[in-house]
Amino acid sequence: MPQSGTPAPQTPNTQTPEVRTTSPWNVTFFAGIGVVVIALGFAVAYWTGALGSAATPEEPKRIGIVGIPQVKEADEGFKTKMIALGYGDAEFTEYSVVPGPTLDADVEKAVRELIEKDIDLIFADFEIPAKIAAKVTNELGRSDIPVIFISRLHDPVKFGLVESFESSGSNLTGVATSIFDLVQRHMEFLKQISPDAKKLGIFAKGFQIPALADEYYSVVKEQAPRFGLEIVEYTTAAPPPKAKAEFERITATIQKGDIDAMMHIGGHYYVTQEIGESNLAKRLGIPMATNYEDIPRGGHFTYANGTFESGEQAAVMADKIFNGARPSDIPVEYALKSKLSVHLGRAKEAGITFPDSMLFIAENKYEDDSQFPPFEDH
Repeated sequence: MPQSGTPAPQTPNTQTPEVRTTSPWNVTFFAGIGVVVIALGFAVAYWTGALGSAATPEEPKRIGIVGIPQVKEADEGFKTKMIALGYGDAEFTEYSVVPGPTLDADVEKAVRELIEKDIDLIFADFEIPAKIAAKVTNELGRSDIPVIFISRLHDPVKFGLVESFESSGSNLTGVATSIFDLVQRHMEFLKQISPDAKKLGIFAKGFQIPALADEYYSVVKEQAPRFGLEIVEYTTAAPPPKAKAEFERITATIQKGDIDAMMHIGGHYYVTQEIGESNLAKRLGIPMATNYEDIPRGGHFTYANGTFESGEQAAVMADKIFNGARPSDIPVEYALKSKLSVHLGRAKEAGITFPDSMLFIAENKYEDDSQFPPFEDH
């Protein structure tokens, strides 16, 4: 026996030490977190440009404009509003075509050139260019190019521009003019100026370009009797190149008393016919109503939607399209604003007086032609 106070001998510990291990699930979990963190880091670096690579900025919009000289104001309104909406870097390519015998061919050439330039949108400030643009984009399989129009002398549905005001059913949308309203207001004003007027002079067949003038003139003929007006037509069978000479020949035969008032119908072979008509009205001492786009060259007054404002209205539609809307989903709108413009200088020369009822509401009062750009009678 061991002696008291002597420690007992120790038995060696032969038990296997505990080994702590990580399960496969834990390994996968932590590894997955690591991959996610790394991936997020790369994503943040990519979008912030930390890896030397940034998102490609959107290219400036390429916009084609096909219009006529008489409504150049609409083009300015369109461009001004587009810039105000944030398209200051947009590239505008403009074509100006003159209404006349070669109008269709000139417009088609312009549209084809714009398509070759891979344009993003076409703005047509008149319905004839818009209709041709629709035809050409469809024929070339480029109906992806939107066309925004201003319709001045036609109802866009009757003219075949759109299927309905709610939806064009195509790559078009735009701003329309209420022809019925404008014709009625012109006749009301003619009667205010000259209450006893009964004979309304119109230069019709042979002077008018049918595709441009027919619908508007049909409304004039329909409304005239309701205002106690009988239309006196002046026509010619001469070919279009002789329109100006024929106009001058016929006007030389018209005497005071033959007609009591005149209404200018837009769309004519004699390009600046409004000048000749205005000179005739002055010689006869009678009032002359004209289209808004023609007041710079002739006529005593016009009531119409302003083309600058209509251009601005069209620009808002273009912005909607560039933000993802389809033209067919943007309803055609009537022009938001119409205004009366009077030319005091020409009225004075013709010996006519505007009643206070017109002067009170007139938004534009022109004393002379100094506010208008120079022009050539052709």
